[in-house]
Amino acid sequence: MRLLLDENMSDRRLAARLRAQGHDPVLATGVGLLSATDARVFIAAITQALPVLTRDSEDFTDLHDLIMAAGGHHSGVLVVRDPEQVRKLAGWGLTQNDIASFVGWSQSLISLGF
Repeated sequence: MRLLLDENMSDRRLAARLRAQGHDPVLATGVGLLSATDARVFIAAITQALPVLTRDSEDFTDLHDLIMAAGGHHSGVLVVRDPEQVRKLAGWGLTQNDIASFVGWSQSLISLGF
């Protein structure tokens, strides 16, 4: 499953673990989104029909709400709230079905508390 890792989640080790589990993570830092605003990252994700994996709950929640209020759509936002727990995500063992289920909840904002 393809997903866009926001700059604050663009860790090569996390990307490697996700790839090892059969996913196709797209690192924001690797596709010209270094220091891009969250709005620009979300625009890139929407145009490529990718869910976003981020730590930035507040801004992406606002962007999600704005898109929904305007009658728009997106492929989803997966928020990791605890920055110290990102390494747990790398070992979390996201399966294709986990990600597919998440993407199936199109236009969702999902928060992971770990």
